[in-house]
Amino acid sequence: MADIVLGFAASHGPTMNTPPEKWAELGVKDQEDPRFNFSSLQPKANIDQELTLDVMRDRYAAVHKAIGALTDVMRDAKPDVIVVFSNPHGGVPQDKMQPTFAVHLSGPAPITEGPPRGARAPREPEPQPTRMRDSVQYPTDGDLAHHLMDGLIEEGIDVAANFQSKPGAGLDEAYNLLYHHFDKDATIPYVPVLVSRYLPNQGTPRRCYELGQALRRVIERWDSPKRVAVMGSGGLSHQVIDEELDRGVIDALTEGDTDALFAIDRKQLNRAPGTPEILNWVACAGVMEPKTMTLIDYIPCYRSKAGTGHGNTFGYWK
Repeated sequence: MADIVLGFAASHGPTMNTPPEKWAELGVKDQEDPRFNFSSLQPKANIDQELTLDVMRDRYAAVHKAIGALTDVMRDAKPDVIVVFSNPHGGVPQDKMQPTFAVHLSGPAPITEGPPRGARAPREPEPQPTRMRDSVQYPTDGDLAHHLMDGLIEEGIDVAANFQSKPGAGLDEAYNLLYHHFDKDATIPYVPVLVSRYLPNQGTPRRCYELGQALRRVIERWDSPKRVAVMGSGGLSHQVIDEELDRGVIDALTEGDTDALFAIDRKQLNRAPGTPEILNWVACAGVMEPKTMTLIDYIPCYRSKAGTGHGNTFGYWK
């Protein structure tokens, strides 16, 4: 049977990829973001001290040191496949459906060859390439994807199927962070699992944790000798940094305090558009219970006097 060998999570976003000399430009763009009233934001005291170039450079260096440390943890675990919890970017346009939870199934929908009505669709026994927007191909594990789809439904999780008839459609840095920073040679297949960060189709922290618990049970029933890791991509607070929320979430994850996780205030969670990516970490915690998270680092990276920026965070369970 499959063995879950690691859980890990990391932020994704522009402060990880943009030189600190250009962070102020990101702050200027924040003022044009229609998703919140920039002028109404209340920054923390002494915000100017966070915006010196020296501080920004130190924070950027700390982010990449943490990426290196987390990469070492992942490599030491030697996973054969990684399930990635994350979310599509861009909101929910009126002409597009977006579920609360979904599994990305590699390859075209397995019904075009006309299997008998009611018959189980054939599984894909080998990893299949997934083509992304930049034409880079990343490997996926179709067998695990279909096993998760079937198993989560059996567990009572009403999970949608994202058929990739156009392989890679809708996937961006949110999922491909794995290959941008942690597995740059793209040697490890992945299975993307969608956890919506958007209202109104946003799961509660409790339900996201239950998704993780169910996913663990399904993986443990997978008739495979593979070593499986789970990854949460995104978070913590952004585009407005909320250090109080971030530190409370980190404490709950490192202490295994599910009551605190379930009590995360949804209004605070949705204060800024990116902050609900915390739910990806909650799902990881559900997979890995009773293990608790080891924090590598929390690096609040501010980029404007209004307190916009990113609470970059890196941690793991093993």
